[in-house]
Amino acid sequence: MSSSKAISRALLLIISALSPFFCKTVSAFPGEVISSFSVPGDCPSGLAWGQGCLWLSDWKQARIYQIEPVSGEVLQSLPSPGPSPQGLAWGKDRLFVADSQTRQIYVLNPQTGTVENAYYAPGHSPKGLAWGDSYLWVVDDRQDLICKLTPEDGTLTGYFKAPAGQSRGLCFDGKYLWVSDRNKDEIYMVSPQDGTVVVTLFAPGQSTWGLAWDGKHLWNVDFQTGRICQLKTEDNEKYSVTDWREATIELVHYLRNSGPGTLKDIKISLAVPPEKLENQQLLGPVEFAPQPDRFALDRWDQEVALYRFPKLLPAETVTVGYKVKMRIGNLHYYVFPEKVGSLGQIPEEIRKKYLADGSRYLIRDVSIQEAARKAVDGETNPYWMARRVHDFVLQKVRFKGEGGWDTAPVVLKRGSGSCSESAFLFIALCRASELPARFEAGSLIRGDWASVDQDNHRWAEVYLPNYGWIPFDPSVGSGRSPADVAQAMGNTKVTGRPHPGLFVTTHGGGDSEYLGWNYNSYATYTFSGTCDVDEDRYFIWRPGE
Repeated sequence: MSSSKAISRALLLIISALSPFFCKTVSAFPGEVISSFSVPGDCPSGLAWGQGCLWLSDWKQARIYQIEPVSGEVLQSLPSPGPSPQGLAWGKDRLFVADSQTRQIYVLNPQTGTVENAYYAPGHSPKGLAWGDSYLWVVDDRQDLICKLTPEDGTLTGYFKAPAGQSRGLCFDGKYLWVSDRNKDEIYMVSPQDGTVVVTLFAPGQSTWGLAWDGKHLWNVDFQTGRICQLKTEDNEKYSVTDWREATIELVHYLRNSGPGTLKDIKISLAVPPEKLENQQLLGPVEFAPQPDRFALDRWDQEVALYRFPKLLPAETVTVGYKVKMRIGNLHYYVFPEKVGSLGQIPEEIRKKYLADGSRYLIRDVSIQEAARKAVDGETNPYWMARRVHDFVLQKVRFKGEGGWDTAPVVLKRGSGSCSESAFLFIALCRASELPARFEAGSLIRGDWASVDQDNHRWAEVYLPNYGWIPFDPSVGSGRSPADVAQAMGNTKVTGRPHPGLFVTTHGGGDSEYLGWNYNSYATYTFSGTCDVDEDRYFIWRPGE
């Protein structure tokens, strides 16, 4: 290793060690609490914004409160039209109240307290209500549906799947719906056209319910804490990292020659994990065993450690690898489609490098060209282009890890593939659509923090102007809820687990002169005579001290 590289790594380790003492608190990100106050009742549920005030329902007291949003002072208290008010919406100077016990939606005049209309909700468990674009929206947590109604008589005009299984609050910001889920403790920005989850925020409490939009900010009431919070929905921060954990991770790659012939000219390349990513930091030097012969960068700027062994006789084994102590967190991007730049804003060096064809992509193949056109369907916003390609791959390719990495046209025709094959098809379709894409890879934690990963994992990244490289995992999300599908984009969290689970070792755009189409590590050799070769690669995860 060069002296300059050694010095830079030493400085990184010093900075990493001292950062807890000198770094200031990370800037606020979307979902941050701006202000909060306590609710007037015991069991808050629905929330709405109207006449410059908040309106809150309490299902235990069966009352509705008008609240001054700065002080939290109760300005008015009304009896609820039904015994269990769950959702509130404000429209045409009226309060719409969804009641879960009577299953009705009431139109209430708050000035007189008179119910001017009532009709049944389309489901058996109406929860959140929202007014938007002259329609009424209602979420039902038993059917897991969001329904679009005419406010005059509740006629159903459309519906789509709710983000997750315990949706509670609902509001409309003029372009998107916002939905809270009390089970996942998350708040989702949702497309009103088809229910696609675009942005996910962390809820401020562990039992999130009603939502309201005041024209600039989002408001959320939490059942457990009994507080109403004003939230920031947009910020200059593009991502957040949570749930930091420390781990010691070991990579082992071995070759065993059972003979009777001799292996010759053995070359093994190890992808060196990056020194620092948004959610991944070295806490010590990479401890190679044995020390590599040399280091190099491949055409994708991936650092590799190179080994070379002249021969391996029968019954001999060669083992290489490394051990590293890492700090790993869950990376969570907040990508707002309107903030994403155009294709024309993508730097030329990115376009040249990551729109090129490759032997696993075959982007000029007729089937890939036709599939790309069908998937993108005329969309020009890079974010929505990537989302459409992701959805297309989820619909067309069933996950099936059988080994082997076939080309994108074969995977498309077959309709099944491994994580690598799904990534190849996703990248091919993106590049065929003029959207730069590459792959990222490493180890996926299996089980708890003391585990062994023998399968490893590869996913994709898309370059979005004004955001940079954003992770997209085309092998995750099929058959899951809209919230889980969204989890496969802009995140590194393993779905269903509360902790970080991805260790990144490799960034690549295609064939590498050292790693081939592999990632993590790669071995080549020649042999004389007949050789029975056993080769394996695995990661060992151990919790940090």
